[in-house]
Amino acid sequence: MKKIEAQQLAIERSKLIIEYIFQILSDSEKVNATMEFFNDKVENQNVVIFDINVPKRNFKRSLNLGITSDHENVLFEQLLNDLIETFLPHETMGITKYYSLKSMNKKFTGIDATNTIGSRISINFNSSGTEFNNLITNFQAKYNAFVENMNNNIFESNSGLKK
Repeated sequence: MKKIEAQQLAIERSKLIIEYIFQILSDSEKVNATMEFFNDKVENQNVVIFDINVPKRNFKRSLNLGITSDHENVLFEQLLNDLIETFLPHETMGITKYYSLKSMNKKFTGIDATNTIGSRISINFNSSGTEFNNLITNFQAKYNAFVENMNNNIFESNSGLKK
């Protein structure tokens, strides 16, 4: 797979993932779900697999995203940008900053998507390395800029003054 092919496919796959997030967070009851990326060998190629698990709804899905593992960061970059654009300005749904947790039997490197009734989807990227770390640095900077802009707008609307 060429990088340009991965970039084109990443746009479609990111939209699909965003749609799953919307569907899960639109549930009228509080749910907890997990979404996890990992690599697996399919037809002699290492590809990115995406698992979704919503235990309360007995929903499990495993999707071969069709992007080879060597281009997973192309997908992650597209998805991180789409998550920011879609969920940070949303009225009832949102995302957290990137965080990492390690325990004896689990490693989590990702973000949570949430809604106002307390539902949560933990999205585990299961990735590391310099290129991925650069994506996360960029994600965090965009996240922080959005929050600062919101705070400035609140300050201005409450005081009638500009910072």
